[in-house]
Amino acid sequence: MDGGQVGLATRMAADIRALAAIPRPPASAGEHAAADWLRERLAGLGLSAEIESFRFNPDYGVIWGSHLLVAAVAASLPLFFGQQLAVAGAIVAAIVAISVWGELTARFRLLGSLFPKRVSWNVLARSGNRAASATLLIGAHHDAARSGSAFHPWLIARGRGSPPPLYILFIAILIVTVAASMSAIGAGGAITSGLLIAGGLVCLAYAALFFDNSRSPVSPGANDNASGVAVLLALAESIASAPPEGLDVWFVSTGSEEGFLGGIKALLERHQEELRQKQPLFIAIEMCGSGEVVYFEGEGFLRRYRYDEAALDLAARAARDPSSTGVRAVKTAPFASDALVATHRGIPAVTVASVNAAGFIPHYHWSTDTPDNVDIGSVVKAYDFIRAMIERYESTQRSQTDEALEAKR
Repeated sequence: MDGGQVGLATRMAADIRALAAIPRPPASAGEHAAADWLRERLAGLGLSAEIESFRFNPDYGVIWGSHLLVAAVAASLPLFFGQQLAVAGAIVAAIVAISVWGELTARFRLLGSLFPKRVSWNVLARSGNRAASATLLIGAHHDAARSGSAFHPWLIARGRGSPPPLYILFIAILIVTVAASMSAIGAGGAITSGLLIAGGLVCLAYAALFFDNSRSPVSPGANDNASGVAVLLALAESIASAPPEGLDVWFVSTGSEEGFLGGIKALLERHQEELRQKQPLFIAIEMCGSGEVVYFEGEGFLRRYRYDEAALDLAARAARDPSSTGVRAVKTAPFASDALVATHRGIPAVTVASVNAAGFIPHYHWSTDTPDNVDIGSVVKAYDFIRAMIERYESTQRSQTDEALEAKR
């Protein structure tokens, strides 16, 4: 690193340590304290920053675990009461399957909307160029995740960065639905009973993992996602001193991201009319301190949603910059990010993150996700890559503006 990069790395490391020192589960007093700290940091850079509150239930462990318990009960109805309650079991399992699809794809909440909501907090700062025709959203999240058996490092290493696959639980619920329907018409016999038992047991196993998560300690969240916030702050410092022409840059840090993307849903809903008129593009920053900077081409637990080609083209062009040597594309993220919600809403989005030499994110949602285990050189590299993306996006917008003016002549 040269002198400028050393200074940048020092400031980033300080921000990571400051945020990681705050226990900040979603929708908690700690998350509020983290949001307030971040607002003050952004204001100190000369930006107008504000905290936006919203209501959301981030306890996905309880919500998803409850879904799976209900599915297991649905499986038991035909087993213990035969055709008499098999129809009820099939209907209940089908409703749970629809609700779980909405939850895991981040499309909607059905049964999850019945759980009580709490207050959570987003932070938003803008570069101030509100007359610009395009808006660039740069996002991270300031809350931290709860741990649990599903995130044990042994499982994460063998799952290439992923906890036990969530599509398995969805298939189990579908099996219960089909088997209960077969039982309702008296079909299948022993095979139907076997499917109900197998599906119900898988549902119970996953329910145990989710309830364990809901009771587990909060990770320090140094890599996930204090490192992303540190990159966000460094970008804010750079852009505040020299705002890009033709761009209104929004610096967004979401709350309840670890409660399954609550903050970005609230922010995009609150500002949807304004953004609709501004050609938005969203860059999500996640876990930048693992070693090798990457950008993902899509994500999704039950099906893969590919990001918009405009965002992917921007990332690919930035990856060819000399400052981005070694940055590469990865087909699918092993986690859910705010870019998924933006994609659902038709906003071009891409997620920038990092992986280790083995291709996964170490210390994921675990007590060892501490500042000492963050590769600060990787964090600086992520900053350089996103700066290259911003420069290319600014150049593209400038060219489009020039072409529009030329066409009017």
